[in-house]
Amino acid sequence: MHHKLWILVFLAVSCQATFPFFNPITERLILTVTFEIQYYHNLIRPAAKLPTFRFSSPHKKRPAVIVFHAFTGRTEFDNGKARDLAKLGYVAFAADTYGKGKAAPDVPGNFAIMGQLLGNRTTILRNRIMSSWNYVKALPFVDTNRIGSIGFCFGGLCTLDLARFNVGLKAAVSFHGTLTDYPGNGTTIDASVQAHHGDEDPHTTNADADAFLVEMRRRNGDWDFTRYAHALHAFTLPGVENWGIPGAKFDPIASNRSWSAMEAFLAEKLL
Repeated sequence: MHHKLWILVFLAVSCQATFPFFNPITERLILTVTFEIQYYHNLIRPAAKLPTFRFSSPHKKRPAVIVFHAFTGRTEFDNGKARDLAKLGYVAFAADTYGKGKAAPDVPGNFAIMGQLLGNRTTILRNRIMSSWNYVKALPFVDTNRIGSIGFCFGGLCTLDLARFNVGLKAAVSFHGTLTDYPGNGTTIDASVQAHHGDEDPHTTNADADAFLVEMRRRNGDWDFTRYAHALHAFTLPGVENWGIPGAKFDPIASNRSWSAMEAFLAEKLL
């Protein structure tokens, strides 16, 4: 029995982005490639041969950012965020920790899938997070010393856990993420961490936020934490207030401010 994890690979095309290490005249990159990897008893293998990438300057490896999705499973929202990151100069990967075809057609169904993974946080979910990390790190055009991750809601927990695993991640950014500490792991954190929290979030509360700051201090990490006035849960997800989830609402001010802060943070750490 196996489970499938899909990753979308986004690389900036020369006509769409210019950044410090990218020469738009001499270098051209493929825009979008989709490939699949499968889980076989916690091992991964490609389901299809990875396409060959050719660069005019192959010695210039790129920084990468992994995008972890919210409770919805991977959607066009996450793919769009990956494309936005590609335009900023990163190799961006939209990971699907639910697996191909696992997203439910409604909110309760997706909450059930998320609940199963959270119930197996130290086993199945950890393995899926690490599978994404290992695959990205092995890509020949990625600078393994400049890999970051971002995540939304449930994906915020995934990106923070990846930082907690101390595997060499450079930067982690959580948007309205679940902040609960990883059980049985009290190590220091080498990755720099940025977290964005809605001050009126009833799902991840201010008490949870305070406990997270205690954790970060205990782990002696490099972190910054921002609370957004009047912001509820899932404040970056347009239309979430229409999904029947109490205490969740899109907030354009918090969404824009947090994304801008992320851009500066990732540029400092990865570019």
